[in-house]
Amino acid sequence: MDKLRALRYFKRTAELNSFSLAAREFDVPASSISRRIKDLEAELGVELLQRTTRNVSTTELGSLYYEMIEEVLRNLDDADNLLSQRLDAMEGKIRISAMPSYGEKVLNPILQEFRRLYPKIILELDFSDDLTILGKGGVDIAVRAGKVPDERIMAKQLSNAEFKLVASPKLLSELQTKLGKSIFAIEDLNTCPILQFSAKFEIFSWWYLQDEQWQKIEINPVMMCNSGDALLASTLAHQGLSLFPAWWVEQYLETKELIEVPIEYPVSNIPNHTMGIYLLYQKAKYKIPKIKHCVDFINQQLAH
Repeated sequence: MDKLRALRYFKRTAELNSFSLAAREFDVPASSISRRIKDLEAELGVELLQRTTRNVSTTELGSLYYEMIEEVLRNLDDADNLLSQRLDAMEGKIRISAMPSYGEKVLNPILQEFRRLYPKIILELDFSDDLTILGKGGVDIAVRAGKVPDERIMAKQLSNAEFKLVASPKLLSELQTKLGKSIFAIEDLNTCPILQFSAKFEIFSWWYLQDEQWQKIEINPVMMCNSGDALLASTLAHQGLSLFPAWWVEQYLETKELIEVPIEYPVSNIPNHTMGIYLLYQKAKYKIPKIKHCVDFINQQLAH
């Protein structure tokens, strides 16, 4: 039995909870995956996976075994990857996971330029909100919003959590005339048309910062939507005020299609300033030339 191959099969099956998905990654029949894992179980004398007609899951001993072999296999893959590359080589696959909006609007143009400079690089991009665990599923670089992760992961902050309250110049002028003021008070927002972002299980409240304390704002949204692009289109169409991350609306502020709403206190979708957008990677993988060049290139482009 090729034990190393069996261990790799078991690792991915345990992570995906599926023989068929693991088989697709390894480009082998699902029966081959199942058979090799059964051989591994026979050698160890324990059941690693619990099989039903609908799914596959690790047994209690299987979970313990997975935790023990996962880091070993990851380190082995990193070592193989490092040694397989010449010091000046810029070729091979880089797997990158990022939040959809940031990935599409900010990251993708940078990666297009990276590919132009290094045409032998193959980029495998996954723009989704699914939680990514580096070292599992083959992800080399991740971009996520949140706090700085644990010390085992290297993190470079790409942007802060600054939000912009924006409106079209036409709507802002109309509201300033209606309210008889150029700078809005927080309570004025209760009388303004508001476009609010909502997710599947959450509506994102609006907050303002006064005396170092975040307080919730009472608003009456005329539209709630889980699509930032749809909210942006409605904002550009003079339908209401909206809150966006600064990076999302930067180009529209530059062209004056949108304008930042003057207001007495900072306003945000997040009641703190400790959140940010981070570029995440493992320290060991940064030694691999293609990973190092990609990480450094993204940072250099966003530093401009």
